[in-house]
Amino acid sequence: MHTTILRCYTLLLILSLMTLCACNKTFDTYYDPESTLGNNILEVLEEKGEFKLFISLIDRANLRKSLSESAIYTCLAPKDEFLNAYFLDELNYNSLDQVPITEVRAYINYHFINGMYYTYDLEKRYTSTENLINKSRVTNYKTRSEGKNIGKNIRIFSPSFFTIQGEDFEFNYQKKGDKSFYIEGVKISTSQCDIGARNGVIHILDSPLFPSLRTDLAISEDPDLSIFSSWIERHSQYVLGEVDEQGNVDTTLYKNFSFGRNLADENTLSTLFAPTDDAIKKYFEPYMDLIDNTLDSVPKHVMYSLIRSSVHANLWYHSDLVRNQPQWNALTGYILFGNPVLESIIGTTPASNSFIYKTNRVMESPEMSSVRSGIMMKYKIYNQWYWMMTNKGLGAGIVDVLFYQHSPKTLLVQSDEIWGSPFAQDMDQIQLEKRLKECRAGIFHFNVLTDGGFKKRFYPTDEGYILFDDNKFFDHTGHSVNLITKSPVWEKPTGSIYEIDGFLNPLDRLDINNTVWKKIQSNSNLSSFKAIVDKALMAGELQLTGFFTYSVFAPSNAALSAAGISPSSLTAEAAKNLINRHIVTNRHLFTDGVFTGQLTNKKGEYLTFSGAWNTFSIQFQNNVAYPIPSSSNVQGSNGVLHVINKVL
Repeated sequence: MHTTILRCYTLLLILSLMTLCACNKTFDTYYDPESTLGNNILEVLEEKGEFKLFISLIDRANLRKSLSESAIYTCLAPKDEFLNAYFLDELNYNSLDQVPITEVRAYINYHFINGMYYTYDLEKRYTSTENLINKSRVTNYKTRSEGKNIGKNIRIFSPSFFTIQGEDFEFNYQKKGDKSFYIEGVKISTSQCDIGARNGVIHILDSPLFPSLRTDLAISEDPDLSIFSSWIERHSQYVLGEVDEQGNVDTTLYKNFSFGRNLADENTLSTLFAPTDDAIKKYFEPYMDLIDNTLDSVPKHVMYSLIRSSVHANLWYHSDLVRNQPQWNALTGYILFGNPVLESIIGTTPASNSFIYKTNRVMESPEMSSVRSGIMMKYKIYNQWYWMMTNKGLGAGIVDVLFYQHSPKTLLVQSDEIWGSPFAQDMDQIQLEKRLKECRAGIFHFNVLTDGGFKKRFYPTDEGYILFDDNKFFDHTGHSVNLITKSPVWEKPTGSIYEIDGFLNPLDRLDINNTVWKKIQSNSNLSSFKAIVDKALMAGELQLTGFFTYSVFAPSNAALSAAGISPSSLTAEAAKNLINRHIVTNRHLFTDGVFTGQLTNKKGEYLTFSGAWNTFSIQFQNNVAYPIPSSSNVQGSNGVLHVINKVL
């Protein structure tokens, strides 16, 4: 038995040694242990003799000690001719001596990546990452930072990337890779890579590597994006740095942006769908008369909204966008629900901290795709409405900010001239709250354009139902305002805007002095019905406000008399049965014919509603009743009262 155990241990030991040897072979293929005892990165470059200009710039910038001793780096070594290609040919300096020291330092730092990455490490980092979106993210590396100058983001691609996501490289750099190692669009020399040094590793480049601009600067340099760039810059601002532990303020002014994502921060990674100048011109072509025939007059808040719908968090390769749609979302929502995003991409603009996809159409924001866009674009005419929407939440529910599933709406608005004095910003809190409700009384939960325009009917709002009749709108009090514009002043697929010449009175749904019970009490033609309600002990129920609503079809005194019904002759139970037969709960029913069909009353019996206005009728079994027009459609805080000519 001991012999058997000993043999097992011996076999395990042999297998372990074989595994270690295999690992060591893989390790030694990429790592040279002796390099840690040799020269540093700069000394290795000096020995090779092809990097004299690069070394001279490092000495000019006084970075020799920092790059030789202070940290571990991966050096992306540019040959002498590559420096000339960048500084003399690309930037048009006459000589390297003319290059400002800040640009020299930026160029040098761009060619040093924090950490030591042999090609084995680069490949393993990609292959060992599990899901595809994370594989995309690990292609991003950070170059050397220096003081307040934060290192740039740089993409490194290994052979496995080209096997799995090769189309992304071609999409971003407009050329195919050959399953080698690349820095951005620049190939690492296959014969001169993995050169070990005491403080890191060197990869020699096959062609010039030009430092990428950060997002805002990259956009400003692209002639196709000049308008979008001007929009972004109009939202720029400069802020002081942070306060340290001793309370000292960094007085450096750092660029920032007010639209919710700092494109000037190298640590903030983004993806942009940037509309070209032609795309912006096409989008605003129908509205040029509103912006004084110049794109310079596009309202700033409209720019703000459209910028936010163009900016996304994190880096998304094209394949990531295709594979994960519609999970990626802009600062304003899931723009794929409102825009043909992927079909609109016509090119890219390189940047260090973002992927910039140029598009042939504007990515319309949820706001601008809704009827609210009319107030935003015509804010000079409807400035008070715009102020109330922006500062007081007027129009909440008009815009689905995530999925573009906007509720149908019709807005009845007042121009600033009709609004009168005082303006909203000058009102006290009580006045402002009253005006807010008056405005809400003009927001219909219905798009009249889908119905062929306004018709004689009651339209629902948050502040009661509004009747349209003969070019006028009537609120629950009978007060009316005139429709000024028979055609909409603005329209979108889910809504439209019309002008009116005054304000409608809101219905207070908690007003205990305006309930259907109060309406019954005040109507002398319903004294018998009132007496029956009292006998049924249901007055309290019809007085309730808040959650409960009722449509009450109350037989007139004459109708009860014709039916031979006297309140005094009814028992409480019979009275309750009669009242419950004439009430439909949780409904606001009007005689406009919007609803026809069957509903159950409070007894659970079916009532049939048909016709409209003069032909409107309510039927229970063989009994058909008609509302008395002058005493029907009376709105209370908790329901609607109709006086009918027959007992059901």
